[in-house]
Amino acid sequence: MVSQTPHRTTRKVKKQKTVFNREISVLDAITTPSELLRETLINFMWGFLGNSIVVFVAKELDFLVLINYIVYYVLISYIVNRKKYDTILGKFIVLPGSAAAGAFAGYKLAQIITEIV
Repeated sequence: MVSQTPHRTTRKVKKQKTVFNREISVLDAITTPSELLRETLINFMWGFLGNSIVVFVAKELDFLVLINYIVYYVLISYIVNRKKYDTILGKFIVLPGSAAAGAFAGYKLAQIITEIV
């Protein structure tokens, strides 16, 4: 005889805490390393794309300006709709630090790209 036990179709799967998804406290912020890295990269790209547009416009490379604007405004749509930074870490370190580094990198890389094109 076969036992007629009900089968569970849904089961809660516990996420294992890894180095990247465990909560950490940095200055006054409670965050995870993955969230901190993601937001730092997004702010870096914001500065990078925003500043490389200026170089491409100055060099009158219309195709690169168009591509850069498209990617830039897709990124801006994410930034406008994300939760506002309300900690010292977000307001004064993650946002300006990574955006400034991205802006300088965008300026230098855009100059190299314009020389190649």
